[in-house]
Amino acid sequence: MAPEGLSEREVGERRADGRVNSAESPVSRSYTDILVKNLCTSFNLILLILGLALVFFEEYINAVAATAIILINVLVSTVQEMRAKRRLDRIALLLRPKATVVRGGEERTIDPAGIVMDDVVLMVPGDQAQVDGVVIDCRSFEMDESLLTGESSTRRKQPGDTVHSGAFCVTGECHYRVTALGEDTFAAKMLSSAKRFDKKRTPLQRETASVTEMLMGIAFFYLGIVVVMNLLAKKPAVDSLIQAVIILDIVPIALFLLITLTYMIAAVRMADSGVLLQNASSVEAMSHVDTVCMDKTGTITTNNLLFDNAVYYTDEAEAREAVRAIVSATTGRNNTVKALEREYGTEAVETVAEVPFSSQRRFSAVQVRRPQGDLTVFMGAYPVLAAALADAGIGGTVAACAARGLRTVVVGIADGPLSEDPEAELPPLRPAAVIGIRDEIRPDCREIIGRFIDGGMELKVISGDDPETVEAIFTQAGIPGGRVAVSGDDLALMDADGRREAVLRSDILGRMRPDQKEEAVSILKADGRYVAMVGDGVNDVRSIKAAQVGVALQSGSGAARGVADMVLMDDRFDALPKAIVEGKRTVSGMRDILRLYLTRNFVLAILVGILLLIFRRMPMLPIQNSYYALITVSFAAFLMTLWAKPSDDRERVLPGVLRFSVPMAMTIATFAMGIYALFFFGVPAGLFPEVSFDLTADAFFSLFPDATRTDLISHLSGLTDAPDTVAVLAETAAMNAMLVFLVVAGILQLFLIYPPFGFMSRDRRPKRRILPMLLVVLLFTVMVLFYGYPPLSVGVASVMYLPDAVYLLVLAVSAAWFAVAVVLNRSDRRSMLVEFSERSFEKQLRRELEKEGRQDQRGR
Repeated sequence: MAPEGLSEREVGERRADGRVNSAESPVSRSYTDILVKNLCTSFNLILLILGLALVFFEEYINAVAATAIILINVLVSTVQEMRAKRRLDRIALLLRPKATVVRGGEERTIDPAGIVMDDVVLMVPGDQAQVDGVVIDCRSFEMDESLLTGESSTRRKQPGDTVHSGAFCVTGECHYRVTALGEDTFAAKMLSSAKRFDKKRTPLQRETASVTEMLMGIAFFYLGIVVVMNLLAKKPAVDSLIQAVIILDIVPIALFLLITLTYMIAAVRMADSGVLLQNASSVEAMSHVDTVCMDKTGTITTNNLLFDNAVYYTDEAEAREAVRAIVSATTGRNNTVKALEREYGTEAVETVAEVPFSSQRRFSAVQVRRPQGDLTVFMGAYPVLAAALADAGIGGTVAACAARGLRTVVVGIADGPLSEDPEAELPPLRPAAVIGIRDEIRPDCREIIGRFIDGGMELKVISGDDPETVEAIFTQAGIPGGRVAVSGDDLALMDADGRREAVLRSDILGRMRPDQKEEAVSILKADGRYVAMVGDGVNDVRSIKAAQVGVALQSGSGAARGVADMVLMDDRFDALPKAIVEGKRTVSGMRDILRLYLTRNFVLAILVGILLLIFRRMPMLPIQNSYYALITVSFAAFLMTLWAKPSDDRERVLPGVLRFSVPMAMTIATFAMGIYALFFFGVPAGLFPEVSFDLTADAFFSLFPDATRTDLISHLSGLTDAPDTVAVLAETAAMNAMLVFLVVAGILQLFLIYPPFGFMSRDRRPKRRILPMLLVVLLFTVMVLFYGYPPLSVGVASVMYLPDAVYLLVLAVSAAWFAVAVVLNRSDRRSMLVEFSERSFEKQLRRELEKEGRQDQRGR
């Protein structure tokens, strides 16, 4: 008899006392967490402190330069991530697990947050325990605790045994009384002990971290030298602060925010197409998928089964009674049972004993009490029951059904009582019936599978059904191509090498147990495949968890959804090809963004190393560096993700980025130094007689009417109380001419990343995309408007106006640089510097992997 459970009064008392399940699994980060994590990175805090220090010294513009990029990145990333959070949270609410509790003798489905201490919880197959408790009563109740203990075998539970949160019901059913809630549950304590190490970075984040740490090391090395030199020269502290702003910008501080933002945008796009991401790294992982494994249910067929025919091997009335008895008594209400229930009906029976169906056993059995004597009925797959059945030509009937694409279940009657020991030997069985059950084929499966094949992906169906049945369903669905099938029974007879060869060769793997599905995925991974596993049932949990990308159907079991990286909303299998394309688009976009982004950081590292450390000259003012970053990187980066195209390039991102960025940075820095030297030495030599502070004076004094000429020169040169000398004029002109070149070259790089003509690229294939070309035009327009608006260019950015002839000269040098850059972009040769950079990157990446490995070991 089912327990009464708590009364409404008792539930209210426990809620008032706070004995309620408060620990929920968040579907995404909180708003506070998003803001804090985006703002309070160690490097952001350094630059914010630096900005406050500059404010203290009344260097307001330089303070803005130190913090503007950070604040803009944080603001944009936080707003976008919060918008994405709201969208994803609304979708995730549809997938929140539910719990069935018994209160006042009635079953109620509630949110897990509503469970209180001493509640009575009902569990049936596929349910995942949300809280801890003790079993009150049960029927053939078995639990899978592999997600908690790592043990693959199920555990049979008896009254008085403990139920741990996180485990899920495989067979049978039970009522258990809640003994632990929230943070006190077994699963919550496990997560708490591992919190320091549970967040793993994606491969792209790991690669980005390695290059960021390299540049951070260079920046702090530079900074240490500058501080020591300034102390020896007894320069004021404010000079070190201003120089620190330039030096620290060598570090690509916004990259992690940019990656996070890109992933969130991709997650929203995927959600709109019917895929809910439960793991941010799966955006990137999807781009590497080359093998898709799937159960046929929900992919080739719908999740609906229909009775087709039956062949009886005993009196039909007796056979129908046997089917009706097991359908009425069994606790496992799967789709097969439901299909038989619609055909044969149910009746009130008294169950004496039961062995419930499990994917491992592949059969179920019941003993029911009748006035004329007990009836013991077995039902399951023919290969499992064949040895116990008297030969009556059943094998031929099963084969004929399989050839038509039908599932089959064999029903047999045993004489004598049923042993509830799942490991007991099967008794002799009298065949009663072979029942054919038809899958409902998805009308769009041929089109969807065609998309996978067109995308160069290999498909493997890993199913618990007969491989001949699966192959016949492929034929019925009109899916072209030859197919190689193997059964789990055959695999079980092979050695490890034979199983490996069979799994790699076959594209239909039938009659597969859960452990065999998991092994098949592991074999594919060991062969270098990047595997996505699509499943819906408890029998798919281990294989979903083993795959690089685990995918569950929304209608599937809570356990399957719980371990999956992504969930297909409304069982929309057609959304998976779109998700793979979106993943490839995301990584392709990040590859292009990194080329643009790191080139600027490398250029800055070179210029600072030469000008600031060797010649003690500022390459540019901090506010000018902010302008340089905004117009060449920041604006473009946030737009480049929108037009990114999917790419099948599966190699690591950063080596390819370095092959582009290092030579580009070297050529840009070389030409930039040439321009700087030309004006630094050419102005005193009289080569540019028209270069003068007077060209900027009108604009400056219109903005600051009370200022003096000394104020003008100090404002443009960045020097305190700067004298009106040729040397100061030459240095200021050199900085500004070089700034124009750097911005022009930075914009023109877009033509090298997206070459409009074949001769500009290594593969000789043009990428005639209108959006990148429009962006180039837009950025040049912004540049012209910037210089044409004195309050911004002169007042804020301290830009010095140069003669028109100088701008034309710089543009000519930019054209010469672009010609050299095109030749480099077409070349297959790698410089020694590129090879050195790649080796340094590989070394740093190995250190990152070793550090994560040590953290994982400590976490375990």
